[in-house]
Amino acid sequence: MSVFIVYDSTYGNTEAIAQAMAAELAGTHSVRVASVTEAGTTLRGVTALIVGSPTHAFRPTPAILDFLNALDGTALSGLAAAAFDTRIAPVEIKPAVLRWVLDVAGYAADVIHRKLEARGCRMATQPAGFCVTGTEGPLVEGELERAKGWARNVALAAAQNL
Repeated sequence: MSVFIVYDSTYGNTEAIAQAMAAELAGTHSVRVASVTEAGTTLRGVTALIVGSPTHAFRPTPAILDFLNALDGTALSGLAAAAFDTRIAPVEIKPAVLRWVLDVAGYAADVIHRKLEARGCRMATQPAGFCVTGTEGPLVEGELERAKGWARNVALAAAQNL
């Protein structure tokens, strides 16, 4: 199976998650990982697409949105896909009312998931959020390991419908 992981990263945390996923899957799958500025929009030969972004104002970065909008809808039809983001850990969000706003407004992974699904992708799993401490990080302890497990589950779900 060929997995393509595309990410945007502001402070390096989303890139670290993407690279951990790629390293985890590389032993059993053909994996390509690229920042959104290097990714291009050709999906030839890709069997699973994973897209990630930091959460900024409840949304993915503009570059990720542009990437998603530029993808060929025909190539996305039936393609296994999954979405992830990095986000501030809920306990770090002050005041508490802002936590409520985030719960209602959502995160970048939710937007990515909906866009991929609307374009015809077969979503392999629910969107995932990986937490950072503070605005710039670092990642919360254990998030890289959790990302590896999530990526394995994405690959398993994608392989079941080949």
